[in-house]
Amino acid sequence: MKKYKTIVIKKTEVDSVICNCCGREINKDQYGLMEDYITIKKTWGYNSAFDGQSHELDVCNDCYEKWIKSFKHKFSLKDD
Repeated sequence: MKKYKTIVIKKTEVDSVICNCCGREINKDQYGLMEDYITIKKTWGYNSAFDGQSHELDVCNDCYEKWIKSFKHKFSLKDD
């Protein structure tokens, strides 16, 4: 004989995302899906101005496009 119990699992999910550059909230479509954005996570090591700090930021498409256009050295685009 099996005895069952009910368990509740708490789950967290992203409710909203704010662009760290322009402060705009990333839009959701009619199905609740967010437009694409980039998340950058970095834990800084020795010999940096941010030694031991962890940074996480979110950047919207528009700000990312402006940012990469300012790069001196362009990067290659790869299709997976």
